[in-house]
Amino acid sequence: MKKSTSSLVDNSKMAFFNDGNQLFTTAIDNNLQFLDQGIFQMTYQKKETLVTIYLAETILKICDKKQDRYINIENSYLRGVINQKSKQFGFRICKNGQHVEFFGIHLEFLNKIKIYMIQSDFQSKYQIISKIGNGYLSSVYKVQHTISGQECAVKIYEKSNLIKSSSYEKEFLMNEINILRQVNHKGLLTLQEIFEGEKNIYIVTELLEGGPIKKYIFNQNLSDQEMIKIMQSLFDSLNYLHKLNIYHTDIRFDNILLRDSMDLQSTCLINFGKAVQFPQKRRSIINLTPQEESAQKFYMKKDIYSLSIIILSIFTKKFYQENQLVDELLMKNFKNISYIEYMELSPTLQRFFEMIFTEKYKKEIDTLTCENILEFEVFKVPLKPRNSKIQISQNLKSLVRRTSKYEPRLSQREKLEQTLNIIKLPPIHGDSPTSTGKTHSTSPQSDRFISNQLASFLKAGHFTQRKNALKQNIII
Repeated sequence: MKKSTSSLVDNSKMAFFNDGNQLFTTAIDNNLQFLDQGIFQMTYQKKETLVTIYLAETILKICDKKQDRYINIENSYLRGVINQKSKQFGFRICKNGQHVEFFGIHLEFLNKIKIYMIQSDFQSKYQIISKIGNGYLSSVYKVQHTISGQECAVKIYEKSNLIKSSSYEKEFLMNEINILRQVNHKGLLTLQEIFEGEKNIYIVTELLEGGPIKKYIFNQNLSDQEMIKIMQSLFDSLNYLHKLNIYHTDIRFDNILLRDSMDLQSTCLINFGKAVQFPQKRRSIINLTPQEESAQKFYMKKDIYSLSIIILSIFTKKFYQENQLVDELLMKNFKNISYIEYMELSPTLQRFFEMIFTEKYKKEIDTLTCENILEFEVFKVPLKPRNSKIQISQNLKSLVRRTSKYEPRLSQREKLEQTLNIIKLPPIHGDSPTSTGKTHSTSPQSDRFISNQLASFLKAGHFTQRKNALKQNIII
């Protein structure tokens, strides 16, 4: 990113993201809350001035002793520069052929503003590893940051294709960038940087290594509680969007990925090109017209229906014609999914699907929000966590022991002591158990030994009786 001031060419006037506005602006929202970002040396039109920079959303407030100036940095161009005199690091902001430079080491400030701006040095910052996906006008690659080693994803657009395509395609791209810059939620894709080269546009985001959720949902035997947790995480992400007055409008399996394939709760919504936001100018306070309010309710219901069909697929392990079903539900036609009443589900799950998909609650659905849904009883069921492979292996190690069904053998001395001292005959006619049943080993070897010892003992007793009888001349 470090370049000398003299060698840096300003191509912002011919750039793809140029909106035609001047570098400095006077049109700002008076309700913005500016935060101090530090003191910089500003160079503008060959004049050097010491200034303090304040930041509020995408507006920079630049204050010196004489005046305050404002720059809207959204889609302006960010370049790294070095002051030829002081050799101090700084950055240049370019817009519509005009530029201003600031010198001072404030890396935290640069990290705050770079997601709103366009850079040009993608090849020097990232190395492409492999291709991981395709879109209509874009390709997605796995890349690695050359300095930090962090792996990311980059969506690459050819500028020539964007220029040749319809205006809608460019609008989808600009809309997705606009939405990604606003959101900050664990269940939504995170934007990192945007670059424009001579031929391509590069949108760098986090890498969602888990892949499509559809790949795992239908190949795993999940409990109802685990599926409910997936369902909860998705509605939580959608609720976050709706609170920002952002409506995805394109929720389907292909637009739900996992950060971690081992954690099905790490769901992440992607692809915001078709998203709709009310009001359109997020920094302005605008009262919606009745038509806009009606449209807002429509998009809210569409998102809820779309996500609920995904949830239904997860529980039934069936694919549905999502667009057709959503259209029918929006028209209050519940015939194609009336079988909800016959699904074998827990009572709380049954009530959830009945609320969304049956005619019984068609009036309530008009005012139902994601926030209402997250208050449903179905989400209050505690989840019993599964044992991980690590825990199981640790438990097995702690249970290493003799696994024979027989008890350990006694020594010869212990066997003789038991035989001579505590052996008794088995109980007869339901008598109380004798010590034999309580103490002797259950192994067949021990049983044979006891039998032999018992026979010897009886023989020895019989021999003694016969000897005494002979002495008394009594024949037995």
